[in-house]
Amino acid sequence: MPTTEPTTVLDDKRERRRLPLIGLALTALYLAGLVVYLAVQGQNPADLRLNELGDFLGGVSSPLAFLWLVLGFYQQSREIRLSSTALHLQAAEMKRSVDEHRRIAEG
Repeated sequence: MPTTEPTTVLDDKRERRRLPLIGLALTALYLAGLVVYLAVQGQNPADLRLNELGDFLGGVSSPLAFLWLVLGFYQQSREIRLSSTALHLQAAEMKRSVDEHRRIAEG
């Protein structure tokens, strides 16, 4: 059974904020790059017809959706790992409790 030291509350809060901050930074970088690309190309999405605008928005938003999907996967993986660690610690504590009760009952 792996033994892990419990993390401090400050480290846990810092870890929880890291992935959303990475996501926001990458989103901002992507959108800034998109604006620069459109400006250099001299294209204005407002000039597109409605169906072309829908295609444009779908194409632009799909990488962002995939980014946030991947970040959500990593966040969920982290939460499952923490839950698993907590369950292992709880099982070890229950085993110690049973052993203690068994010792008391025999004595």
